[in-house]
Amino acid sequence: MTQNESRRRVYIELGMLAILLLLPLGTSSLYSAYYINSLATRIAIFAIILLGYDLAAGYTGLVSLGHAMFYGIGAYTAALMLSNISDSLLVAMAVGIAVSTVIAVLVGFLSIRLRGIYFAFLTLAFGQFFYLAAFNWISLTGGENGLHTIPKVPLAIPGLLELDLSQSFNYYYFVIFFLALSYVLCRRIVASPFGKVLEAIKQNEGRAEFLGYNVRSYKCRVFVISGMLGGLAGTLFAELQRFVAPDVLHWHLSGDFILMTWLGGVGTLIGPVIGGAVILLFRDLLGSVFQQYWELFTGALYVLFVLFSPRGIVGFAQTLWAKGKRTP
Repeated sequence: MTQNESRRRVYIELGMLAILLLLPLGTSSLYSAYYINSLATRIAIFAIILLGYDLAAGYTGLVSLGHAMFYGIGAYTAALMLSNISDSLLVAMAVGIAVSTVIAVLVGFLSIRLRGIYFAFLTLAFGQFFYLAAFNWISLTGGENGLHTIPKVPLAIPGLLELDLSQSFNYYYFVIFFLALSYVLCRRIVASPFGKVLEAIKQNEGRAEFLGYNVRSYKCRVFVISGMLGGLAGTLFAELQRFVAPDVLHWHLSGDFILMTWLGGVGTLIGPVIGGAVILLFRDLLGSVFQQYWELFTGALYVLFVLFSPRGIVGFAQTLWAKGKRTP
C-alpha cells in the first residue's frame, strides 16, 4: 500500500468514526431515537464480530460456518452473570469474553488441523452442538424461551464512574467505544508481521510452512482472537436486548456473518462493517414494508455483486476511484 493510499484509508476511517459519533444529533429532526438506540447499536455490535471474522476468514482463509457460537456463548454467559451472580456489567462482560475465548481455544485447537470445507463443516458441527445444548438445557438457558430476566444495570467503576446506560444514547456510545477499540486492534494486527504471516498462510499455506512458520500456531491464535471479539459482541448484545434465545447460536447467523463479510469486501476490515450495516438496514427498513419478502431484495443484491463486483462494496468503490483517477 502506497503512502497516499494509506493516508486516504485513514481519512475514510476518521470520517466513518465522525459519522458514528455525530449520528445521534439527527434524532431531533431526521429520524426517531429508535434508529440509534436499537438499529445503529445493533449494527455496531455486529461490526465487532465481523471485524474478528474478517481476520480469520478474510486474512487467513479460515472460513467458519459456526462462528455464531462465540457470539451466543458471550451473550448467554453475560446474561447468566447479570441475572444470577453479579450486577456489574463490566464483570459480566469480562466473564463472557473469557468463556468465549476458552471455547475458541478448544474449538480452534481441534478444527485447524483440517483445511477448507472440512474445517468449515467441523466448526458448523461445534456451533450446532452449542445451539442444541442451549435449546435443550432448559434449567440453565430457558430452552427455546430463552433468558428474558436480564436486568438493565449501570456502568459502574467504584470510586470513579457510574453511568446510567439506559439514558439517552449512553449505551450507543458505550458500544461505539468498544467498536473503535476492536477496529484499532484488528488494524494493528493486520499491519504487524503477525498479520503478514496470516496473509501468507492464506495465499499458500504449504509455502508458509516451508519457510519455517508454525502455521498451526498462527491459525489457532487468529481463530482465538476472532472468537474473543465474537464473545465481546455477544455480551454487548445481551445487555442491549435484555433477552437471549438459542437463535444467537444457530448456523443461520453464522451464514449471515459470511454473507455480510463477502458483500462488504472480504479482507478489508472496513468492508464487513459496511456489509453488515447494509444488510441490517435492508432487514429493518424493507422488512417493515415487504414483511417476509425483504429477503428477495437482499438475495438480488448478493447476485448483482457476485456478477459485477466479486470484491464487494469496497472493491466496487476502489474500482470507481481508479477509473476516476484515470479520467483526464
